[in-house]
Amino acid sequence: MKEKFYKQRHQRLIAGVLAGICDRYGWDVNLVRALYVIFSLFTDGIGFVLYIVLAIFLPYKEDSIRDEFGTGPRRRKDAKIIKDDKDGWYW
Repeated sequence: MKEKFYKQRHQRLIAGVLAGICDRYGWDVNLVRALYVIFSLFTDGIGFVLYIVLAIFLPYKEDSIRDEFGTGPRRRKDAKIIKDDKDGWYW
């Protein structure tokens, strides 16, 4: 998967923005949530506005993987059909 920001449905609390950031960088989710709350309180709500903007515009990780690798019905490989009537068995 390409290196980009995304939301994540697994471990999400509201929209999954912080869970996606934690998944991308390998951080602890609870620590990032606590730091986010402290940041939002000390910056007069800029963190809340930023979270809403990211929640609107970031895609889900699962949707990105599905779009990248594709899902759907499996396709048969176009191969020649082998018709061998003379296989050595006499029934």
